[in-house]
Amino acid sequence: MRAKRSLLSKVLVALGVLLVAAAAAGVAYPLWWMHRSQSVGAHLLRQPLRAHPTGTAGGERGCAPVLPGPASDGGRLAGIVEIPSLSLRAPVLQGLGDGVLNVAVGHDPSSPWPGGFGESVLEAHDVSYFAGISALRPGNLVVWRDACTSETFRVISHEVVTPGTFLHVPANARGLALITCYPTDALFWTPDRYVVLTAFVAQHRTAASPPPPPPVTHLEVPAPPALVAEGLTLQDYPILLGTLSITGTASASFREGPGPLDVEADALESFFGAEKAIAQGRVDWWRDLAVPGLAMPAPWADTAPYYVTIDVAGSSVRSVTLASATTTVVLTVRHGTLLIQSVAHP
Repeated sequence: MRAKRSLLSKVLVALGVLLVAAAAAGVAYPLWWMHRSQSVGAHLLRQPLRAHPTGTAGGERGCAPVLPGPASDGGRLAGIVEIPSLSLRAPVLQGLGDGVLNVAVGHDPSSPWPGGFGESVLEAHDVSYFAGISALRPGNLVVWRDACTSETFRVISHEVVTPGTFLHVPANARGLALITCYPTDALFWTPDRYVVLTAFVAQHRTAASPPPPPPVTHLEVPAPPALVAEGLTLQDYPILLGTLSITGTASASFREGPGPLDVEADALESFFGAEKAIAQGRVDWWRDLAVPGLAMPAPWADTAPYYVTIDVAGSSVRSVTLASATTTVVLTVRHGTLLIQSVAHP
């Protein structure tokens, strides 16, 4: 009898541990997913929108946006969707696959681009960029921006439908539909979709020639091309991330600009490259990424979140530290290049 009770107690304890682990994972995964989506999305918004110059009969210079084709892999920024009443500004990529919807709003390749004739379709996950579209009411505005123009649409209605339902084009033959899962706050798969229907209002030309790319604060990561080709960004390498902190005497322009997220992305690229070099035993790759003379450490496995700390003087980055509960990686900056200085397992 005592043996049975002891076994039952062990089973209950094991079950309790599993339930606690499942609950922790249920909390950690959404936090990781949202941080990754916001971080990658912020970088996408700083990509230049592409265009090429055009000429007119009067000799004036014009502008034509370069938009991804239907078979695009979705990795290049196509445009930006803005909803002023929701304070929303989101990047738009071509395609509706998980690789797109995990970090951006996706454009349905079978529909026209916003402003074209027909019903343009933009989709996003319910807990992501379109989490608040159920608050939109008739009359609210939605703006699409590409490299040359901004297209303004006015909300006319909403509906809850099943996937594949035909969407009616507005009377002026140019509409834009925003689609997400329903309910819009669900954390699980749902069979219904919430659709906001809008109609074209006006077009405003924003550029007469392709705009120059925005200034970006980037450090050089000396990863060889063969290593870069394996994928070294958050879009291809999942990782749990904690908070991003800045130490030192960083200027206000650095803190408030794109610098911190750019530096975090560079540090993660170096970190991912180091993990791949170590896992594959590529000492040559490691030597490219690390300070001279730093021995390549043994492989490690770490599922804990990494917290990123950037040490800055003015607008000059001095070092970046990625630290989890079991691993600390310190990167130093030498002549604009980010190099791994140490790897420790306290």
